[in-house]
This record gives sequence, structure tokens and C-alpha cells, in this order.
Amino acid sequence: MNKTVAAELLTAGCILALISVPVVSAELGYFVDFVELRVYRDGLVHVTQALTVNETFPAVTVNLLASMIENVIVVDENDTVLDYKIVDSNLTVFSLGAVRVVIEYDTAMLTKKEAGVWTLTLNTPYNLTVHLPEKSTIMYLNQVPTTISTEDSRPVLQLFPSRWEISYVLPVVPPSPSPTPLPPPPSPPIPLEYLIGSVLIIAVAGSFLLIRRRGPPKAEKMLKEHPELRKEDREVIQFIAERGGKVLEAELREKFPELPRTTVWRLVKRLEKMEIVTIKKIGYQNQIELKK
Repeated sequence: MNKTVAAELLTAGCILALISVPVVSAELGYFVDFVELRVYRDGLVHVTQALTVNETFPAVTVNLLASMIENVIVVDENDTVLDYKIVDSNLTVFSLGAVRVVIEYDTAMLTKKEAGVWTLTLNTPYNLTVHLPEKSTIMYLNQVPTTISTEDSRPVLQLFPSRWEISYVLPVVPPSPSPTPLPPPPSPPIPLEYLIGSVLIIAVAGSFLLIRRRGPPKAEKMLKEHPELRKEDREVIQFIAERGGKVLEAELREKFPELPRTTVWRLVKRLEKMEIVTIKKIGYQNQIELKK
């Protein structure tokens, strides 16, 4: 074989190799734009996968990072909700006509806690970004990430496709000190008729309490037992306690309109996992009740 023929074959081989990469991706019907993991203090992981899809494909199938997921939302470039189905660790999106798909879901299967140390374990076929909890400290990495940085007090790791183990610890959050109450002002003398009326009121109230025996749960006790709760968690618990210990999910969304619907649901599921609330199905609605 002369040099000219060898050079022509080499050039043809290079062209074929360059062409084969997009052909394989085109067969899938999508390209991965980015994958992002946001890890919360309680171990829940929120996953976001953004794709550029072929609008002529009726459906595309994507590998999930966990076999058990919840709170799944799939939308296109116009934030229109798309139908999907899940089989094992694969999610099929019916994306005909869409050019971009964003998949979001939560999972508790990627983290575990032992002796105060959390470990994030995943096997990813994607390049992805991991945001660890705020002010957490990395204790172990099974290999070196592409980059490690900090964003809003959160460690941020850029990972390449591989199997990863990342161990970290969370800072201890001390409970907020209770304000010292001011001494009450001196009371004026109480007339006898008021004193008799007060005794009667106290007697009636005491009888009512004996009948009920158990009142609504106290939010203060729960907040002291869980100093790791976030500001919005505390506000939701306080609101539920003020409503007698139980509310409908729709009431939470109405009370906290600044929180997206998915954020409210993730918050409620996080409180359920911490055994602070229980969730019951009432007709077509969810009722959230504080545990007593």
C-alpha cells in the first residue's frame, strides 16, 4: 500500500469517526445540556436534567440517577407540562414538538447517614454539578472532581461520568435563644365581683380541658427539638399549629404564595421524613397534620 492510499484511508476514517458521534446522539433524540444535584440537610436530593431534544421525535428516554423518585415535573421550553412514564431507572418523555425538556425530581436514595457523617453515592453517565448543603465540610472523595468551589456557602463539585462517593458533615446549628420576658407591671386591686367571675371562668375552662384532654400540638417544642429546620420550615410549622395542628396543602400554598407549588410539596415531604408531620389524603386534597 503506497503512502497516497494510506493517507486517503486515514482521512476517510477520521471523517467517519467525526460523523459517528452526532449520529449516535441523534439516535437518542436529545443532547444533555446540564445535570444538577442540590443536596439538602436532611439528605433529600433535588435533581434537574435539562435536554435539547429533536422536535420530530415522539418521545425520548433518559437515564435517571435513582430508581425511586418523587415529585417529578417535566416541562418544555414554554413551561408546558409534558406526559411521561417511568420504567425502572428510565424516564420516557412524550416530547413531540418540543425543542427543550427540563426534568426535575426528588430522591432520598442517593444519600445515607452513619455516625453523623453523610455520604452521597451515585453512578452517573453524565457530567454534572453537585451543590452540597450550606456550610458543609467534605470529609472524603473516592476520586478527584473536575473542580471544587464554593457558592453561597455551599461546596460545589463538578463531576465527570463515573461512580462517586462523597462524604460530608454538617455544622451544628445551635437553637435560637429565647428572649427574656419583661416583668409584668404591678396589678391594681381586683374587685370582689371580678374575682368571683374569674374563678367561674377558670372552673369552666378546666372542665373543658379535662374533656378534651389533648389540645393542638405546641410548635415551640418541635422547633426546639429540630434546630436544623430552615426559616420557611419554621414558618410552616407555626402556621399549622395556629390552625389547630392540621391544614390542607391548598391552605399552605395560599398562606405562602411566594413559594412555588413544588417547593411547598418538597418542604412538606421533608417535614414528613423528619417525623414532624403526617400527610393524609382527604378526597382529592392532602391534609398536613402536626404529630403530637
